[in-house]
Amino acid sequence: MCKYLYNGGTYLLHMLQKYSRYKLLEIFFKFPTKVFHIRELSRMIDLAQPSVKNHLIELMKEKLIQKTDEGLYGGYHANRDDDLFRHLKQQNTVFTLHQSGCINYLFEQCMPQAIILLGSASKGEDTEESDIDIFVEAKEEVLDLKKYEKILNRKIHVIWKENFGNLSVELKNNLVNGTILHGVIRAFENEKRIDNGVTK
Repeated sequence: MCKYLYNGGTYLLHMLQKYSRYKLLEIFFKFPTKVFHIRELSRMIDLAQPSVKNHLIELMKEKLIQKTDEGLYGGYHANRDDDLFRHLKQQNTVFTLHQSGCINYLFEQCMPQAIILLGSASKGEDTEESDIDIFVEAKEEVLDLKKYEKILNRKIHVIWKENFGNLSVELKNNLVNGTILHGVIRAFENEKRIDNGVTK
């Protein structure tokens, strides 16, 4: 499993090359607490049931999902305890925030010094009931995030602060341990920045 973690996007890129399998796994990212049946998954990604079953077998081999025999027909659910699943889920959230245009929208509307993903989504631990917490270092603005919330299947909660230096130590630590989506933060005389998608 650890071989996939050396580069944040390597495994996700591999999955994108197998688009149908990625779209299947994405369902479990969006609905990590739900149990799905093959027929339901087939309908959701418009893929024949035998192909869905083959992809499910491969995902189970990698311990990303699990099969349950509960209920009349049983089903499949996310393996939320797996490190790789959580890592890929977090990477998929970052990818979707960028690909959907959400980060560009925040930047154009607010011109922030930094945009940081934090909370459960930054750890790949969010569920259907979770908000996506995003820190924006800028003056508060009125935003319309409904389009992006629909794509992410999550409410977006924006935390506004104009000056990172004036934050409490606790909040600074939370932010430093978050995922930088845009810009630069400085705390405790240290700098953490993002450059071409790589945090340094």
